[in-house]
Amino acid sequence: MKRIIKLSGIVISTILLVFIAGVGCDDGLGDKTFLTTDELTIAQTLDASPEKFSTFVEMLHLTGYYTSLQSYGSYTCFVPVNEVLDPYIKERWGVNLVSELTTQEQIEEVKELVKFHTMAKSVGASGFIEGRMPDTTYTGDYLTSSYLLGGGIGNLIINREAKFLQYDIRSDNGYIHCIDKVLTPYSDPVPVVIERAGKHTIFIEALKKTGLYDDFSVKLTETGNKKNFTIFAETDSVFALSGINSFDDLADKYAEGDTDYEEVTNGLNRWMAYHATVSFLYSADIPDEGYLSTVLENNAIKVDKNDDVLKINESETGGEVETWVSLVSDYSNYPAKNGVYHTVDTLMDIFIPKAKHILFDPVSSQPEYISRAIRSMNKVTADKYSEVDWYPPTNTVRFIQRSKNVNLDWNFFDMGGCVWYEFITPILAKGKYEFLVCSNGGNNARGKFQVYWDDEPVGSIYDVTKKASQVGAPDSVAMEANGWRLGKEWITNKAGTKQSDSNGCMRFIITKELLCPVQKRHKIKLVAVKSGGIPLDYFEFIPVD
Repeated sequence: MKRIIKLSGIVISTILLVFIAGVGCDDGLGDKTFLTTDELTIAQTLDASPEKFSTFVEMLHLTGYYTSLQSYGSYTCFVPVNEVLDPYIKERWGVNLVSELTTQEQIEEVKELVKFHTMAKSVGASGFIEGRMPDTTYTGDYLTSSYLLGGGIGNLIINREAKFLQYDIRSDNGYIHCIDKVLTPYSDPVPVVIERAGKHTIFIEALKKTGLYDDFSVKLTETGNKKNFTIFAETDSVFALSGINSFDDLADKYAEGDTDYEEVTNGLNRWMAYHATVSFLYSADIPDEGYLSTVLENNAIKVDKNDDVLKINESETGGEVETWVSLVSDYSNYPAKNGVYHTVDTLMDIFIPKAKHILFDPVSSQPEYISRAIRSMNKVTADKYSEVDWYPPTNTVRFIQRSKNVNLDWNFFDMGGCVWYEFITPILAKGKYEFLVCSNGGNNARGKFQVYWDDEPVGSIYDVTKKASQVGAPDSVAMEANGWRLGKEWITNKAGTKQSDSNGCMRFIITKELLCPVQKRHKIKLVAVKSGGIPLDYFEFIPVD
């Protein structure tokens, strides 16, 4: 049996589509420029310094993008100076001037180059952190920023290629950052990028022998959506520390004589599949704690960040000395067209974690929220989410985020007006849990719901209309007897109001005996017994010894 990898495509933002569709030969703006003030736009600012930027400006004119960067909007441009771009053009296309690029293929390449150097968001240098940029370029890719040479903006490296010559050149519609190299647009998938690095030859051979090299090289789904992988790879030197000096050594250790490496039950195949997630995660995107789903079904990577140190699969012996896997920073956060790869400092074996306390936020835990494809107060239909569903799939606002909300991450999921809602949980380790749900209930809530766990009813009716006084608040003993608990003391709004002091934010105990026999994700379904609004905050899973 061969492994079939199922992935959800990511939604490219509307503004990206507008840019790509609207800045061709006829960009829809004509010769008009829409300005917010009399200040210079990015295009005009570049035009005003021909000694540095004339070649890039010529590229903007050639592609039709000049008008777009002269128009109302919010952009960030990483602009190579003339002395960098001129030799690049000569080496790449064998011409001396942009005007000599006349074929459609050449123009399309220049378009890709300009789009890769431009983000649909205004970001100053102070907004760059280790890892990916806060938004995608117009090619749909994330640039990276890193401080491998030390702290300070002067040591910042973009995509491990370019440094700033000048930064934060402010214009009316965004920022210009002047760089000393041309950024290379992503074209290769993750396995090719790892192979090209030349430090992971045993790992690459194992990917090829297991068939995962081809699986992880797919860039698009059958429907045209983008696939993403994050791969954690050992270098040859890391393997050598464990006495593994060849592919045969690796196979001997994990396959145990079974040479059908493409079979999903093969020990080596399982070990390699465990090294990949089906998500796009730079180190900064890895959660502070929790689990990462891997291609190996029902086996997740445990992560914890303590004092900015990422600990992968930290042992749980309870002793004074614990072990874990770390990232090698110099060889991590390497982007590709369909994801990113990291290098680990020791063998990353399949880890079986203990059950742990998890808060599942149905808003900010969603990949569409993380990728900014869906934002607060945006109307969406159910098909816009990959891990949330509702019926009927109406076009409506599904979450609201405000600093005054006494909710986790200051947001809640609006469950009004539908028959049922479904949510796919994070990875839960094998174990027994208390299962709770928190909402903004009381006077403004009208719904009553039956909760289902993996399509089986669990617990009594969740009556969100219950007021705090009806369930014994603030007496915790009386509330517990009635199946309720106060909200979390550490969850506050911006003003500092505690959730535990809010009568409208209580936790309902669905069950104290939720059994999870295997490590996996699950489905929560809430079916309306009585329809009505319910601002859903979070689900909670508390391990039971």
